[in-house]
Amino acid sequence: MAENNAIFKSKDEDTENSGMDISRYLNSAPPTIFDEIAAFQKPSFFDIQSTSTNQVSDYGLLSDDGSTNVLDADSLRISTTSLLDAAVDRVEHGALNDAYRDTWIPSEHTRKILRSIATTATGASHLDRENLTMPGLAVQGDMPDLIKNTSIHFLGEDENIHRNVLTASDVTQDERGLRNLIQAGCYRAAVNLSGRLLAIYAQGYGKINQPSKHTPHSLQLWYTRLALLTKLRQIDVLENESKPFGNLDKPDMYFTFYPELYGTRPGSMASFAFRLLLAEIPSYYGKPKQALDNLYKLLATVNQIIANFQAGFSSEGSHAKVRESDQQDAVKLWTARKSRILVSIINCAISMRNYILAIEILEDLCKLPNWTAEQIGILRSAIGRVHLFLGDVTAAEKFLIRVNKGEKTTSVRELVDSGLMAVAQNAFQEAYNCFQSASAMDPSNVMLINNMAVCLLYTGQLKTAVWLFESIINRNPLKSLQEPILLNMCTSYELHMTHCKQPKLHLLRQLNRYKGDAADIQCLKLAM
Repeated sequence: MAENNAIFKSKDEDTENSGMDISRYLNSAPPTIFDEIAAFQKPSFFDIQSTSTNQVSDYGLLSDDGSTNVLDADSLRISTTSLLDAAVDRVEHGALNDAYRDTWIPSEHTRKILRSIATTATGASHLDRENLTMPGLAVQGDMPDLIKNTSIHFLGEDENIHRNVLTASDVTQDERGLRNLIQAGCYRAAVNLSGRLLAIYAQGYGKINQPSKHTPHSLQLWYTRLALLTKLRQIDVLENESKPFGNLDKPDMYFTFYPELYGTRPGSMASFAFRLLLAEIPSYYGKPKQALDNLYKLLATVNQIIANFQAGFSSEGSHAKVRESDQQDAVKLWTARKSRILVSIINCAISMRNYILAIEILEDLCKLPNWTAEQIGILRSAIGRVHLFLGDVTAAEKFLIRVNKGEKTTSVRELVDSGLMAVAQNAFQEAYNCFQSASAMDPSNVMLINNMAVCLLYTGQLKTAVWLFESIINRNPLKSLQEPILLNMCTSYELHMTHCKQPKLHLLRQLNRYKGDAADIQCLKLAM
C-alpha cells in the first residue's frame, strides 16, 4: 500500500494523563503492540521511567493499543510503564534507604578521583575538563506552538480566540509549573520552561562544554527535558544535548564530588531512570547497536550490584554491615530495575530486526520472580506477537490463545489477542467481532474503536470506517484527538472522497480548541 494511504496507531490518553509519569511522554508514537490496556499506578513526576517507540505508518496488523503496523519492525516495541509498574514501583517508592536506591559502581578511573577528593580539601578544583560533565542547551529561544500557527494560517486570526493553552510564562517557574504544563499536554511549553530553569544552573544556551555545578534537581530537570524532546521527536536537539552526559560516570555525577554539600554521602546524583534513558537515546537517532551496547554495559553493572547485595556486601562489593531486611529490599529493587533494562534491550533488538534475541529475552523475563499472573500474560502476549511478526502463526497461537475450547473468553486482553490471531489469518470480520466484544467490556477504550475501524477498511467498508472514526472524535474530542487517530482519519478521508480538505480543517479546528501543543500537525496531512 502506498505510503500516503497509511494507517497509524492509536492510544488511550486516559493512562497518559493519569499521574505524572514522564515515561508516557517518551513515546514518540502511541503505545505499541506490547503495551497493556490496563494501567497501573504511575510514579511521581520526579521519578520517571523511560520507554521507546518509533513513528511508523503503513497498513498492517492491529494490536491491543490500536497500532495497525505489527508487520513493521519499528512498531514492535515494548513499554515498561504498564508492564512493570506493579513489580517496580512498589519497591522504587518504598521505604528503602536512599543509599541503596542511589548506589552505583563507578569506573576505576572515577573511583580514584573520588577517593582523592575525599582525602584532600582541594581535590575537586584541579580536575581537567575531560573529567567534568558540561551540558547546555543546544537551541536558543522557545519552541513554537505549531498547532496555533497552523490554525492561524488555515483558519485565520479569529480562530486564535478559541486557543486556550498554557505557555511557559503562565505557570510557576519551577517543577510544579512543569507538572502543570505536562498534565495539560503542553510539552513544547514544558521544554521551554525546562530551558529557563536549567539556565539558573548556568547550563542554558551556549553553555555546552562550560563547567557548572550539578545537583540531583538539575539532573532531574535534564531527565525531564530529554524525555520530552524524545516525545516530541526533536532528534537533532536530543542528540546534541544528551551527548555531554556520556554514561553519567564523570566524577561530578556523584555526591562525594561535592563534600561541602553532601559530606560523605555515597551514590550517584543521577537517577537510574536517567541512566536508562541515556543508554537508549542512540536508538532514536539511528544507532540501535550503540544503544544495545550501552544497555548491556548497564545490565552488567546492575548484575554486579545484585550479586554484591546477595552476598551480603555493599553495592560496590566491600564488606559492610547491611541489615537483612535492607539487603532483601535492595535485591528486589535492583532486580526490578534489571527487568527494565531487559525490556529496553528487547526494543533495541527489535529495531535491529533481531527477533530471535527479543524472544529469548522475553522468555528470560518470564522466568524472573515476583510477576503477577496478569504480567506473565502480558509477557506471553508479547512473545506471541513477535512470532506473528515472523509469520509463525502456529507458534504465536501457543502464546496468544490461552483459553480452552468451549471456555468463554472473559478478559479484554484475551479478546484482543484473539483478534490479532484472526488478523494474521486475514479473517478481518472475525477480528472485528473480537474487538467489538472487547469494546463492549471497555467502552471508554479508544484504541478498540480504532481497531474496529481498521478492520472495516480491510473488509471494504470505507464509509462505515470513516463514520466510526468520526464518532469517537465527536463523542469525546479531548480524549480521541490524538496523532494516530487523526492520521487514520485523514488517510480514510483521502480514500473516501476527492475533496478532503474541509474535513481535515474541521479536525484542525477541534485540535486547536481542545488540545495542548504536543501534537505533530503533520498528522492532518495538510499541504502548507
